[in-house]
Amino acid sequence: MNRLFLSFLIVISVFAVACRHHKKIQMPIKPVEVAKPVEAVVDTNTYVPFTKDLYNRLKAYNIDVKKVQFFVDQQMVLNRYIDVNKAELKSGVVKFVNGRYTNEIVIPALTPCVVDSIDYDGFRVSFEKGSYNFFKFINNKYSPDFFAFSGSNWKEGTAEIYYDKQVYRVSCGSCSSVSDVKLMVKQSDMDKSETKTKTLTGRKVDF
Repeated sequence: MNRLFLSFLIVISVFAVACRHHKKIQMPIKPVEVAKPVEAVVDTNTYVPFTKDLYNRLKAYNIDVKKVQFFVDQQMVLNRYIDVNKAELKSGVVKFVNGRYTNEIVIPALTPCVVDSIDYDGFRVSFEKGSYNFFKFINNKYSPDFFAFSGSNWKEGTAEIYYDKQVYRVSCGSCSSVSDVKLMVKQSDMDKSETKTKTLTGRKVDF
């Protein structure tokens, strides 16, 4: 009888301890404060593609495209084989590639450039001064919306251009084809140009 009573007391004690432990676990939890969303900050220096529509807007506002700062959206690499004993190297670096010396000129993405002349199908832009240091960017049926790189003798995504009185083969350092390289402008520059052009001076009464 005493043994049975002792067993009963043990069961009651275990049950009481378990209940107290359960109550501790079920303590009320404070609500978690959710952070308010931060408003996105607009980057006024965002680069945007220079399109035919933008070009037409500049012409409508009588803005000279030669005064607009342009950039290229991809890296361009110019290469030509040279004879180091005879060739005069004006720019770039000399590399030994596939058993031949190569003059390499690299134009990083977002390098600034200016429009030297306006053709019927696009622009001639330059990254440095010189009569023969220009690149042609076209806007035609092959690139109806953008002003894209143009060259000759295309081969596997590369093309030839006449640069600094020499023939170079141009490739894209960050895309599969140099034809994907496009002209860019800063959105802030476009906004400033259009704002200045739209400013009205008012009228005075005629006497």
